[in-house]
Amino acid sequence: MIDDFIKQVGNTLGETAAQLSKLPSKEIQAQVQQLAKSTLDKMDLVSREDFEIQAAMLAKYRERVLELEDRMKKLEEQVQEK
Repeated sequence: MIDDFIKQVGNTLGETAAQLSKLPSKEIQAQVQQLAKSTLDKMDLVSREDFEIQAAMLAKYRERVLELEDRMKKLEEQVQEK
């Protein structure tokens, strides 16, 4: 995915290098940032914040599954004792 991003940025920059050389450096920087943002948006990536939220939820659910597995094991043992 990152390799595709780098290739796409490189290809696009190569195509527009002549045009960019005529612009002031701040405008070039803005153009490159816009290009990078546009390319990343097309890649369907999640934000760091969304990733961290999902990771926290996953950890919570993993803990809950372990609790339920332990509870089920104890209940199965009780049933076998009877």
